[in-house]
Amino acid sequence: MSEVVANVARKAFASAANYEKVRSNYPVEAVEFLLQKLGVTDNEASNTTGNRPFTILELGSGTGKFTRVMVKLLTGKKVKVIASEPLQSMCQQFKLMVPETEIIQCAAEKIPLPDASVDVVIALQSFHWFTNRSALEEIHRVLVPNGSFGLMWSLLDVSIPWEKDLFNFLRILHEGNSLVFPHFENWKEVFSLLSQHLFSTPEECISFENCLQASSFDQAYKHFASYSIIAGGSESDKKAFQELFNELMEKHFKEKGIFFEGIRFKLYMYWCHKEI
Repeated sequence: MSEVVANVARKAFASAANYEKVRSNYPVEAVEFLLQKLGVTDNEASNTTGNRPFTILELGSGTGKFTRVMVKLLTGKKVKVIASEPLQSMCQQFKLMVPETEIIQCAAEKIPLPDASVDVVIALQSFHWFTNRSALEEIHRVLVPNGSFGLMWSLLDVSIPWEKDLFNFLRILHEGNSLVFPHFENWKEVFSLLSQHLFSTPEECISFENCLQASSFDQAYKHFASYSIIAGGSESDKKAFQELFNELMEKHFKEKGIFFEGIRFKLYMYWCHKEI
């Protein structure tokens, strides 16, 4: 993570409690699907390697929105979950939300775990912060031979006109900070180039959807305002985004007398294996 991007993240996520309040949760079915693709099945997860349990490392855990769904699904299985997060504010909120799960404060580029000590690494709504060779080499290092690496994002559904307009605005800001997301055309090219000789070609699933119920425009706006690129951006960007949001709500809902029910998302999931 570059220093510029790191500063954006620190500024944006200073209020971890607000992040927890306004961000969407992950659907159980999607989390279960990804865990299965990563080899966290009843059979495999019950096995141990030497004296350690089957271990999952989550990078960029935030406040634990994904973690708590995963932990619940793994109840009764011999699986150890280790969360990690570079920001202290997020770590503190995580401990309040998921107190039974260990969390370590670290960046993806410097994981304080031994070589080949983890069976699965997962990054949820976070890989755009560390899309670099250094992080991938570190993930490769801590994974066991043939270990799995999984990614998931919950992103705006661009098939919905007003969400596409917001996406186009946000994309300019993301590209300005060199943040790459899977609905960008060059996503696979970037990942393949960075992960060369480290990981297999990722498989993909984008068939799952999610919805954040929002009964008011204000509630929806607070969700978008928590996006790192807005919360950590300039005052002019924040103003421009708020003006665009208000225009879209007027055009697509108020003028047409349509009741606003929420924000729809597409879930982008990827999984691959460590190459030796």
